[in-house]
Amino acid sequence: MRIPLALVALALAVAACTTPDSGATTTTVEPSTTTTTTAGDTAACLAGDMPFVEEGTIAALDSQGRDARAIAGVRWFPLEGCERIEIEFLSESGAPATRIGPVGASMLSDPGIVRVELSDAVVDSAVADTTLNGALVDQWFVIEDAEDGLIVDLHLNERAAARAFTTTSPARLVIDLRATGDDQSIAPPTTGGGIVLLSPQPGVGLYPLQVAGYSAPGIDAVRIQLSDPAGVGVDRSISTRSSSHVWHAFSITLSDGPSGADDLRGGTVGEEGEPIVTIEVPQDLP
Repeated sequence: MRIPLALVALALAVAACTTPDSGATTTTVEPSTTTTTTAGDTAACLAGDMPFVEEGTIAALDSQGRDARAIAGVRWFPLEGCERIEIEFLSESGAPATRIGPVGASMLSDPGIVRVELSDAVVDSAVADTTLNGALVDQWFVIEDAEDGLIVDLHLNERAAARAFTTTSPARLVIDLRATGDDQSIAPPTTGGGIVLLSPQPGVGLYPLQVAGYSAPGIDAVRIQLSDPAGVGVDRSISTRSSSHVWHAFSITLSDGPSGADDLRGGTVGEEGEPIVTIEVPQDLP
């Protein structure tokens, strides 16, 4: 079930603007100035005894009587020693939702991503991506996945630990983040030209080679090429056409291809079908 256009239009008018290059509905969020501390001047995102998780499942949550149907936006609190993200939701009528329903959150520590998986009842979003420019949180993306519904990826600037919980009336998903102090750097996704490439990472790879990521709204197809110095060995296009105005996930498996020092190129497809390369990922393949 799609959210009524009036609902989306209302949320867009409040929270978003459109970028000219990709057509994505994008916002830049300024720090929120509402309650940020608890008794004793402890930052809210550090208070309490809820544990922080550095890898794997952060939380699996649920609530009865859920009415959330769309993501309304995000609030960001950069606090002393931590950062808090609050994702807000709308009901089918366009009013603030009272309960979210099932939601899962996990930490992908190597690429520095907090991933939120929403139930199939949440079918739309008023924003596609948001720039936060925090010390810990850089950007977030709302992605439509053909198999799993909507997901939200928070891209981090460094390794962090997270915890998550929900509130009701209004329905919000709250994610608290603090730095781990780990000197090991993250390997962030490769991005460019409206493409976010999650895998493969630069370096040594193996066949079958999994190529996965997401593309911005308005991009109908992603072009993937794998080549050695002698020329292009693999050239594939993946349809990413979507009826939604959020980012669209794509995945393709390359079972075989050139060996040695190769370049994986990704991008879009021009009007005449020509590749428009926007990202390059060096690979060393057997």
